Amino acid sequence: MRGLRPLVEKEVKDLLRDPRIYIGLIIPIIMFPIIGFAISMTTSQAMEAAREKITVTIIDEDRTEASERFISLLSDSGLNVTVSAKSLDEAIKSADKLGSKALLVIHRGFEESLKRFGRVNIEIYSVIRSMGFKSMGVQAAVSNVLKRTSEVLSSTLISRVAPDVDPEVLRNPLNVTEYSVVKGKIIHAPSGSIFGQLMIGHGVLVPMILFVLSMTVTQIAATATAVENEEKTLETLLTFPVSRYDILLAKLLGSSVVAALGGVIFAAGFVLYFQTCFSSIGLEFGVGGLLTELPPPPSLSYAILIVSLILAILFVTSLGVVMGALSSDVRIASSLLSVIIIPVLLPSLLIVYGSVDSLPLALQILVYAMPTSYPMIMAKEIILTPMPMQVIYGIPYSAALTLIVLYAASKILTPEKLLTLQYKIKLRRIKKERRWELE
Repeated sequence: MRGLRPLVEKEVKDLLRDPRIYIGLIIPIIMFPIIGFAISMTTSQAMEAAREKITVTIIDEDRTEASERFISLLSDSGLNVTVSAKSLDEAIKSADKLGSKALLVIHRGFEESLKRFGRVNIEIYSVIRSMGFKSMGVQAAVSNVLKRTSEVLSSTLISRVAPDVDPEVLRNPLNVTEYSVVKGKIIHAPSGSIFGQLMIGHGVLVPMILFVLSMTVTQIAATATAVENEEKTLETLLTFPVSRYDILLAKLLGSSVVAALGGVIFAAGFVLYFQTCFSSIGLEFGVGGLLTELPPPPSLSYAILIVSLILAILFVTSLGVVMGALSSDVRIASSLLSVIIIPVLLPSLLIVYGSVDSLPLALQILVYAMPTSYPMIMAKEIILTPMPMQVIYGIPYSAALTLIVLYAASKILTPEKLLTLQYKIKLRRIKKERRWELE
C-alpha cells in the first residue's frame, strides 16, 4: 500500500490531461446555461404574447344589446376586437390581412338564452400560424379573457336573481383550507405543493445527478484503462513490483476523484440551467419555500447517503476498470459500456418514476441488486423516511459486491490473460461486423 499514493496521483494527472476526459467535464457547465437561456427565451416570448394586446375577429350573428355588451367586455379585458359582418369562410380568409389570432362567432339567440338563464354558445376558431410557445401563449390568453368575461356575465345574472347575495359564494360555496401532516408536523400547504417540490428536488433532480455521476465514473474508468491498453502502458505497469490489487485500487480512486469533480461541474451546470430558466420569467430558484418548513432529516441519514454513494461509485468504477481492461481500444470499451448502462439505467428510471415496493418481485430484485440504486432510494426518501432499511442492508451488500468485483478483476489482470480475453472480444466484434455487412 506504500506505492498507492503515487499511483493515484498518476491516474488523476493522466485523466485530467486527456482531452477525451476534460472536454467531457467542461461541456455540462457550458451547455446547460445555454440550453436554459434558449428555453427561457421561448418561455418569455410566450409570456409577452400573453400580455400584449391580441387582435380577434368577432362575427356577431345576434346583433343585440347583450351581444354588444359582451363584445365591449372582451375589448375592456385587453383584446383588440374587430367586428366583421362577413360570413365565417370570408372572415377566415381575411384573418391574415387583419392579423387576427382567433375568430369568435356569437350565434343568434345569445340575448334570449341569457334572459332565460340558459347557456349561450360561443365558437372559437384559433388561427394557428406556427407551433412555437408564443402561439400557445396567445391562445391561452384568449381563453383566459373569455373565462374572465364569463365570470362577469355570471355575476350579472346572479345579481339580477339575488341582489343581496355575493355571486362568488354561489359559484364557490366551499371555503377550503388545506393542510399537510409530515412526520407529525402540520404544514399550512396543500399536499400537491409538497409532493411537487419533493418530486422535483429529491425525486428527480438528485437521482438524475447520481445517475449521471455513476455513468461518468464508469466511462472515465473504462476510457482510462482502454487508453493504457492502446498505448501498451498497462502491460508495462503490470511488470512493476506493485500488487495488481494496488493498481486496481489506484485506478478506482483516481477515476472516482475525477468523476466526483465531473459530478460537481454537472450539478453546477444543472443549477445554472434552472437559475437561467426561472430568472427570465421572474421566479426565484433555490432551496426554500415549503422545504424549509419540513422537519430536517437527522445527520445519520446524510451519513448513510454519503456512504452508499461512495460504495456505488466504487462499484461502477470497478466495473469500468474491468470493461477497459478487457478492451484493446477505446471503441471496444465504449461498446462494452452498453452492457453496464442498461442495468444501471433501468433501476434509476424505476426509482425516479415509481415506488420500488409496488414493483413486481423480479423488478425489485433487479433494483436491489444494483448498488447504484441505494443512494438514489436514500435521496428520494430522506425527507419522509430518513432511515430506509433496504439502504442500511444495502451498504454491506454493496461493499461485498465491490470487493468481489475487485478480486475477480485482480485475478484476470495479468498480461497473458488480458491479451487472451482482449483477442477473443476483438475477434467476436470483427465476426459480428462482417455478419452485418453480409446481411
